[in-house]
Amino acid sequence: MEESLKVGEKMKKTVGIIGGMGPDATVDLFSKIVKYTDANSDQENIHLVIDNNTSIKDRSSYILNNDNSPEEELKKTALKLQGYGVDFLAMPCNTAHYFYDSIQQSLNIPIINMIEETAIYVKKNHKGKTHILLSTEGTYKSNIYKENFKKYNLDIIYPNKKQKKVFMKSIYNFKASESIDFVELQNTLKSLYNKNTLFILGCTELPLIFNKNKIKYSYIDSTKILAKAVIKKANYKVKK
Repeated sequence: MEESLKVGEKMKKTVGIIGGMGPDATVDLFSKIVKYTDANSDQENIHLVIDNNTSIKDRSSYILNNDNSPEEELKKTALKLQGYGVDFLAMPCNTAHYFYDSIQQSLNIPIINMIEETAIYVKKNHKGKTHILLSTEGTYKSNIYKENFKKYNLDIIYPNKKQKKVFMKSIYNFKASESIDFVELQNTLKSLYNKNTLFILGCTELPLIFNKNKIKYSYIDSTKILAKAVIKKANYKVKK
């Protein structure tokens, strides 16, 4: 296969996705990888292996209340995908990155760090903005965004306790296919927003919620950033 490559062309890689957190977010990553891959045929798309493991326990419940840990199932899925022969992994769940180091240490292949990729993107494109994190309460408590943003000399602001609960409720209502209080969500966003604000969507359900409700505030979609990072790491071209 290597001999058939053109001069300067890199070997294409197979990607494993640790999915199921939740299924809609997994589908969204898959969809965005397909959407942003510069491909003109089925055969020019990326070879993906997805494990939509819905046995992975709730990440926020563990971080907030020390409920059942998702770590064992996360590692099990990662090792299963490694056994399938994928070259690297992606994990479309921000809160699950609390376990990133532990999962990575159990593997012989790399995992793209979604949160670090988001920090790199923000550093390159939106350094002067006021970055406000919208996420689950587990992600807030874990401080994984603050730690990664700090590495790149970036600040990130958390909403107040009442505002956090609105985002948490919206995310979990979406997961449960229940209605979201759109007026409450919009009012909360409005209370946080000014012309220099950039919302960081630090939960993979939030881009779906924003898109469904046609929310127009300036924001960064961490799933989209992860999708493009996957494409590049797999040695494919990102569609312009």
